[in-house]
Amino acid sequence: MNNQRAAQKESAMASKTMKGKKQTAVATKDMPSVSMSSFTPESQGRDPRDLHVLVKPGEAIPAERPALAADGGPYTLRGSTAHFTVYYEDALGANGPILADAVLTSCEAEYAQIKGWFGEIVPPNEPFSAYVVTGNFGAYHANCAATEEHCAAFNGTDANLVRMLQVAEEVEVFQAAQGGWNCGASPGEGLSRVFATELYPAELDGFASAASWLDGGRPDYVNATDPTDRNYVSIGCSTLFLNWLRYQLHFTWAQIVPAGAPTLAGTYQNLTGGTDALAQFKGLLDAHFPPGQPSGLTNDNPYPLLNPASWGGWESLGGVLQSPPVAASWGPNRIDVFAMGDDSALWHRWWDGSNWGGWESLGGTIMSEPAAVSWAPNRLDIFAVGTDSALWHRWWDGSNWGGWESLGGVLESHPVAVSWAPNRLDVFAVGTDHALWHRWWDGSNWGGWESLGGVLDGVPAAVAWDTDRLDVFAVGTDHALWHRWWDGSNWGGWESLGGVLTGDPAVVSWNRNRLDVFARGTDSACWHRWWDGSNWGGWESLGGTCGPITATSWAPNRIDLFTVGTDSAVWHRWWDGSNWGGWESRGGTVFSPVTATTWSANRIDMFAIGSDSGMWHMWWG
Repeated sequence: MNNQRAAQKESAMASKTMKGKKQTAVATKDMPSVSMSSFTPESQGRDPRDLHVLVKPGEAIPAERPALAADGGPYTLRGSTAHFTVYYEDALGANGPILADAVLTSCEAEYAQIKGWFGEIVPPNEPFSAYVVTGNFGAYHANCAATEEHCAAFNGTDANLVRMLQVAEEVEVFQAAQGGWNCGASPGEGLSRVFATELYPAELDGFASAASWLDGGRPDYVNATDPTDRNYVSIGCSTLFLNWLRYQLHFTWAQIVPAGAPTLAGTYQNLTGGTDALAQFKGLLDAHFPPGQPSGLTNDNPYPLLNPASWGGWESLGGVLQSPPVAASWGPNRIDVFAMGDDSALWHRWWDGSNWGGWESLGGTIMSEPAAVSWAPNRLDIFAVGTDSALWHRWWDGSNWGGWESLGGVLESHPVAVSWAPNRLDVFAVGTDHALWHRWWDGSNWGGWESLGGVLDGVPAAVAWDTDRLDVFAVGTDHALWHRWWDGSNWGGWESLGGVLTGDPAVVSWNRNRLDVFARGTDSACWHRWWDGSNWGGWESLGGTCGPITATSWAPNRIDLFTVGTDSAVWHRWWDGSNWGGWESRGGTVFSPVTATTWSANRIDMFAIGSDSGMWHMWWG
């Protein structure tokens, strides 16, 4: 591959949305070289030991690099976007404008992604000034808030490597604006690396840090913070810990970021309320990477790490229920289950990590299956349709239940609710006009009902695969699957995904830009279609004789399906990352659809109503 083609490779971020909403730079090309007198003073003449850096083990910012910034370069301004101005060093020759153009092409999409992870804050001192320079050292900027960033071109042909370096330094600027992370210390340096790798996973080569901690005595940088961004042992602890929170314990990045604390243990406590961060984290890693033996790890994310697991037996949780139960988990080893009772009130039972609390009535007079969602630790929001066909809402704020409030509307289906960030809720239902209706909470206020159109039957399914991204599915009156999506700025139009379906869809996302949708066909089998980040796969039959289908995911590239068979037993099929396992019976005699939730890797809890109208529970773990 020649240099130009390699540098112009399409990055994951440059085409992250389903419908080709690619960010385009407003570039001014082939401008003359500029004098360094126009540059900000933040990196001029700095001792390289004072800079905030992303470097490979044993590497350092060359002493001449800050002096070069003071002396003139020279650099050429290649172009600008809404939040970036991009330069390249003239000594890069023909590769310079190619690499600068690559940054210009992807920087706004990266900015939107990072901004979403950081709760939509806007850093001061914009725009960012990105300089693509000669060298193999990595990247640096003057301090955590400094928006002037210098990224090494290495061999001059890897555009995604330059993008990754720029993202890492950009994340540190957001850290400074947010205030919960210190980019010059081990947790903040870990976060910048984890996020850069999240967007450009193929570019970690040479920058991986996890093995340095695993093979370096495993000192406690969980309860103690290393006040430097250059110690690969402490950085490795941080990258491992943050990926553990995300991919082992199932917190989202949008939840992890606002939980930032001076120590990693503090971040864990903010998320879980627990004080056993080191024991849980190190205990898992010690079991899978025995101390004293070479780890052999070549990346920063070995998760999920799976301990032996098996199915527990069915247990009765009692109650007298009239609707299928719904379950939500706001943290590890925490489950909250809701259902409508025979008195038409909402009833609630919870697992606190050790015991099941007793059934409590949350009152109300509801006429539908509820919807439950959690947008933060110790926060729950519940929705149901009342006898007036309006949407009603009640919430737990961490200390108390708020009273029922009417959100209006005239609804025909029960609601579905999703959260893509802390303090953000989106609720959908089919109205009496068979259109999809939507209402949302933006952190301060409820938006009014908006019609998203369509001619739909049944209950929609909704999922958020990232911040400010929504995908909604429903079966139309033509029995085909229909899809509409929010890309962060606009709603895409309805698109038909075809099929001939006889049941409501179930959707799950196991990673960014990945969707898997399931529904029952006219042959009563389970049918599956998927979005792989670029294209929709065709319909495939997964067989079975299915009732309503439930889908859940506890790790990337892992899916578990549940349905009720004609024998009233629960049936299960799973995707293990390579193959579909066959349908297996989990037994039971159930008279409702199954609900399933997961609160950690390799953990599933499922619930259904039994023949006694009570709630029954089975778990994998």
